[in-house]
Amino acid sequence: MSPLVTYVAAVALTGLSCFLGDRTLFRRLRISEAGVIGFASVTLGVVAQMLTAPNWALTAVPVGVSLVLLLVLMGTRVLEGMLTYLAAGVYYVGMHVVASKFFELDVLIPSWPLG
Repeated sequence: MSPLVTYVAAVALTGLSCFLGDRTLFRRLRISEAGVIGFASVTLGVVAQMLTAPNWALTAVPVGVSLVLLLVLMGTRVLEGMLTYLAAGVYYVGMHVVASKFFELDVLIPSWPLG
């Protein structure tokens, strides 16, 4: 699969997981805001990978950006943001398992192949 398709799929799945995680619990996030979260976290994760950041940074950058944007865009307290992020993580893993099985998308983070 081409890197561009992988990138677009990662952005879409990340944004959708944030949106569904919020819809499950609080219903404060718009789909466009979830798209911003997906775009920012995946893009900064790819930039960190291109800059040959250490492995801990490849995880910390997207997670940190996603969580901060989630808190800012939802306008909520930290506990509600963490619960939403946890719910989004469940959706994220579930969607990536399905995508890897049926569409041969073999990444959770664009720079880390599963296979």
